[in-house]
Parts: sequence; C-alpha cells; structure tokens
Amino acid sequence: TSPEIKKAFQTFGEAVSNSHGGNKYVNNTAFGKAANPMFAKPQGCLLHHQASFITDFFKNEGGAKDGDFDFFPFPDINPEHAGSVTGAGDLVGMFNDTPQARSLIQYLLTPEAQEIWVKRGGFISGNKNVAVASYPDATSKKSAEILQAAKNFRFDASDQFPGAMNDAFFKAIVAFVADQGKLDSILSGLDKTQADAYKE
Repeated sequence: TSPEIKKAFQTFGEAVSNSHGGNKYVNNTAFGKAANPMFAKPQGCLLHHQASFITDFFKNEGGAKDGDFDFFPFPDINPEHAGSVTGAGDLVGMFNDTPQARSLIQYLLTPEAQEIWVKRGGFISGNKNVAVASYPDATSKKSAEILQAAKNFRFDASDQFPGAMNDAFFKAIVAFVADQGKLDSILSGLDKTQADAYKE
C-alpha cells in the first residue's frame, strides 16, 4: 500500500485501459498470442508491450516476418528516472568451489564468451564490451544498444519475489485489470502476503 507501489499500479492501469479489446481481452489472451492482431489483415492493433524475447512469438504465433515489426523503448514516465531499463538476467552458480569452476565462471563473463551466446540469438548481454555487430538481427542489435546506453538497469522485481509473493503479484495484476476500483483491497492483500512470504 506504499504510495510508490500504488502509483505504479495506477500508471499501469492508465496504459492497460487503452489496450486493444479492453480489460477482458487483456486478461483472457495468452501473452504469446497478444500481439497477433498487429499482423492480421486488417490490423487489429498497432502497438504491443513486451520484452525482447517476444519476437519469436511474433513469427511463430502471429505469422510475422523480419521487417514486419520494429520497436521503441517504453516512454519515460518520470524524468527523474529517464533512460532507465528494466529487465531480467541469468545467473551462474558454483556448486563446487574449485579453481576450474572459478576459471569457467570468469571466462563466461568475458566479451568473447558472451559473443558466442549473442550470435545464436535470443540473448542480450549485460556486458557493455560485447560488440553490437555480434548480434544476429536488427532487433537484437537495437535492444543491445538500448541496454548499453541505459543510465540505470534494474532487475524486474517480480522475477526476484519468493514463490508465494510472485503468485500473489500475478493474481493481483489480473484482478486489477479486471476491476481497477479494487486497487486498495488488492494492495492490502499483497501486503499480507508480503509479510508472510519474506519470513521464509
């Protein structure tokens, strides 16, 4: 129920209120199919918000081809945080602390190792020394440029929640999209879940 969280929900609510098909469409459409109207004839919508991985869904679910789509960063909401990027990330863990394991992890952090991954597609490196030219297509190159130029990078909080909090958060989003008038009770419910989830 903090003012910052409430404001975030309200701002999200403004964006989702203007979505193709309204709140029922938003809540009843699998995320991988949500952009399909962009590629229908006639087009059912012109814009779609999702992470960089969605381009495979554009092709496999929507029938899009390279060149049928482009993207731009979500507009800054607060000038104080202009140029910020939110995303996910992969972590490497070591189960047996050996010189060989440490050496492998050190290697995986290098631009050379990261370039092997980015050339395959479907991966944007957090290493600013990975050459943008290493990416296999225009969309991933542009994604890499935006990430490398970001003033701030923040991990998506929902990816870091404990299981119970993550589950409650996604249910809260669905409930909020269905009825934004219930925001206060939705946030109170999240506060209760948070109090228990972070005891673990």
